[in-house]
Amino acid sequence: MHHAAAVGLAIGACVLFSLSAAVQQRASALAPGRSGGIYGIEQLMLALVRNPLWVTGAVINAVGFGVQAVALHLGSISVVQSVMPTQLLFALVFASIAARHLPTAADWVSGAAICGGVILLVTDDHRGGTYADVGRVALFAACAAVVICVLLLVAHRFPPPIAAATTAVAAGCSFATTSVLLKITADRAAADGFLGLLTLPAFYGLLCTCGLGIVLTQAALAAGPLPWAMAAMTITNPTVSYVAAVVAFGASAPTPWVAVSAGALLVTGIVGLARSRSVVRWTPVQPERAEIRVP
Repeated sequence: MHHAAAVGLAIGACVLFSLSAAVQQRASALAPGRSGGIYGIEQLMLALVRNPLWVTGAVINAVGFGVQAVALHLGSISVVQSVMPTQLLFALVFASIAARHLPTAADWVSGAAICGGVILLVTDDHRGGTYADVGRVALFAACAAVVICVLLLVAHRFPPPIAAATTAVAAGCSFATTSVLLKITADRAAADGFLGLLTLPAFYGLLCTCGLGIVLTQAALAAGPLPWAMAAMTITNPTVSYVAAVVAFGASAPTPWVAVSAGALLVTGIVGLARSRSVVRWTPVQPERAEIRVP
């Protein structure tokens, strides 16, 4: 009974997360034009926090986190995480509703392939991975920071759709680092109480990476198609988290057949979405572009 409830709540959380992203992207389309990456992030966020539509999306996102928390309470992490990638399929629905254009069969197949690849990774046999090696956590966080910086520096050099995906990958890396620091923080809170967090460097790192992930998500949504941004985060977050589990927590590496199968599905899905005829309709129209189209 609890298993079924956990799956149902996880699906509900996926719907809410996708709806939140769609609403926030709609709000970002009304913000000043931008090209992705670090270019214009300050102006973007200042405009968004004053936009009631964006605030509504943020509230929906918070409700989604609450629903996901209940799902995790009722079911195992492996069950809930195996459902979460399906938010990409709901993102396809909401993006298509906004564009007033139904997804093509190829869009559905591509989205399903990405979901399948991620699900294979997160449901593989994760032996070990209970306690973190502090030195390896620091090494992982440093490498993640370098990757994020490089992605942000080059993102604005690409066209909006690619900039969105590149920035979303950076957001996924940030959220993956957040999950590592959250694990360490939760363990300390369980042992020493919440006051013990005040002397824990990982707690402050957690606040920084979580905030950075939120900002980069908005940058990705403002730059290009919702399905591209959601696909990039759907792939990056669990994959980089998996790498962190192997490197910092001593978890087992994926079995060869899982790695090959998941890789094939992910590549198939990425190529399919990249070649989709719906990309132009999914891409948010910036105000200055909208003005050019007015006769």
